[in-house]
Amino acid sequence: MRTQLTCALAALALAAFVPTRAEAQFPNAQQPEHHLIRVGFGGGASVPTSHAGDVLKTGVNGQGYLLIDPGMGFPTIRLNLGYTRFNFKNDVLGGVNNTGQSDILSGVGGLTMPLFSLGPIRPYITAGVGAFNVKDELEAAEAAGSTTATTSKLRFGVDGGAGLTLKLGRLQAFAEGRVQNVYTDQGAINPKNIQSIPVTFGIIF
Repeated sequence: MRTQLTCALAALALAAFVPTRAEAQFPNAQQPEHHLIRVGFGGGASVPTSHAGDVLKTGVNGQGYLLIDPGMGFPTIRLNLGYTRFNFKNDVLGGVNNTGQSDILSGVGGLTMPLFSLGPIRPYITAGVGAFNVKDELEAAEAAGSTTATTSKLRFGVDGGAGLTLKLGRLQAFAEGRVQNVYTDQGAINPKNIQSIPVTFGIIF
């Protein structure tokens, strides 16, 4: 966990030196208009990896976030509220008629560093830490009916990744991929860590 967080923060620190060099290489590149506060919304797919891929199917994600950009070369503060839903794979539920899902509601605070501008396109990197509420719901089919078991726990997690923004008039479209790691308690179904790659597309206002 410390290694992943250290690497993410080191990448952001290193990126602080990239804009100056990139601007020297692209002296005619258009500089983006500065906004102190912006909001973004997006959604896409979340692909479970490592041991999480053994028990979870590919899920869906949605997010809304607030960007606070102080300018003057400082990283942008990113406050993110996200939702992810995974279904459990059939072979780990113990019955063909059993169903189960894992819903994750997250609040993440972090930093985003734009790298450089090349016309309307601007790549960036991002990293953050936050809290993840993991709610698992299992429904078992029985002769007398069905029974449902639900657990909900608050866990710590980290994420980081990279993306691209495309200026569309007053708006920006974005596409990003992140690596997300939620630290959980290993149980009969859940892996010790829920590792996934959320791929998200959306709009920034």
